[in-house]
Amino acid sequence: MLFTLNLLLYFFWYLPGYDNLNAATDQLGTSLARSLAFEATTGLYDADRAAISNLLNRYADQTDVLITRVLSEEAGGMALTSRTKNSPQNQGRLYQHPIHFSNALLGYAEVELRESRLGQWRSQALASWILFDMIGLAALAAFIYLRTQHHQKRWQGVSQQLEEQLPNIYAQLDGTPEQQLEQLLSLLSGPINQHGQLIRHLQQNALSDDTERLLEQIEMVSDGDYRDVALVSIQCQNWDSLIRTYPANELQMLWNDYESLMIRVGELYSGILLPDGFSLAFGLREDDSFAFNALCAARVIHLALAEMAERNQRLSPRFGIAVSAGPAFVSKTRKHGIPLPLVTGDAADWLSHLKTQLPVEQILLAEPILQFEDVNQQIEASLLRDITLPDGDRLEVWELDRINDRDDLLAIQARTLIDAA
Repeated sequence: MLFTLNLLLYFFWYLPGYDNLNAATDQLGTSLARSLAFEATTGLYDADRAAISNLLNRYADQTDVLITRVLSEEAGGMALTSRTKNSPQNQGRLYQHPIHFSNALLGYAEVELRESRLGQWRSQALASWILFDMIGLAALAAFIYLRTQHHQKRWQGVSQQLEEQLPNIYAQLDGTPEQQLEQLLSLLSGPINQHGQLIRHLQQNALSDDTERLLEQIEMVSDGDYRDVALVSIQCQNWDSLIRTYPANELQMLWNDYESLMIRVGELYSGILLPDGFSLAFGLREDDSFAFNALCAARVIHLALAEMAERNQRLSPRFGIAVSAGPAFVSKTRKHGIPLPLVTGDAADWLSHLKTQLPVEQILLAEPILQFEDVNQQIEASLLRDITLPDGDRLEVWELDRINDRDDLLAIQARTLIDAA
């Protein structure tokens, strides 16, 4: 920046100022030489040495004039010089003008001007220039120092947080705050890229309570293992009719309402939303009543869907609900960068077979969930049919009628969830 300022000063201040002062000196010298030639014409024509000498001394008394001369054109003619000042020789700038009388050339008038004023201006300009650079360097040094102190002060807070929360990363940082920031960005570039979808999702849903609920459920996702789980899934059975009824943006808003319902019910009963957005998994952490919680969640969803259908003036989605429980392998996958469980195994297979029965406004149960004692003792269910599985085994399909002593409470929960949406 200082180098650029020096270039600007040189081209737009020093050079124009020097050229203007140089031009003014030339203009003065030319004017004095012309005036001297005009006034010396009569004296040179009359060979009046006294008049010319007096004229030369008068011009030489001017401040910027070093010496004046009048030279005759004739060989051996008059050559008069004014008295000299105490100035070094060859320091002036010479200006000459011819002396004419009618058409005859009588001689020349010469004026020599001192260049000390031009040198003084140049010295003062250079001194000012150096002073400007010194002040600029001092100001730049002060700016860098204050900026460094400001960055150090701001970085201390970040550094303390890194030391407390990310000690492994903090131990790898050294140097100035700028260098440490570059190192931090380099270390975090991988996780940032990995969680880019999460960042974009949070930017688009910064004010969404459902996003906060979904993030709170992340801690429920454990490392992959083999365990008993319960699954609840809802499936729309009139999707084609909805597509023909709603434009894309309205259908997306409608669908968000149902996904929000799944998230809220999952929060209520310790379930977590699976990547498809319309399935909940229970039993991902130590909870002996996860199967009964899954049935309660399914019943709340069933009652809430019926209430939402009554309130909607237009065509509503018609959902069937499938519930299964059993052994499954739980691993991790991601949706919008959020780690969510991926469930495979018997529980997921039985759930998929229930969905093929196309339940509409029903809650279908895979028989293994009835083997949990707390489930068997607290529900009323009726057998619908048997399904022959691809391996030759048979799977009983039951329909849930009600949950004893809990339906009234679950209905209140369903209405509360809808009103709070």
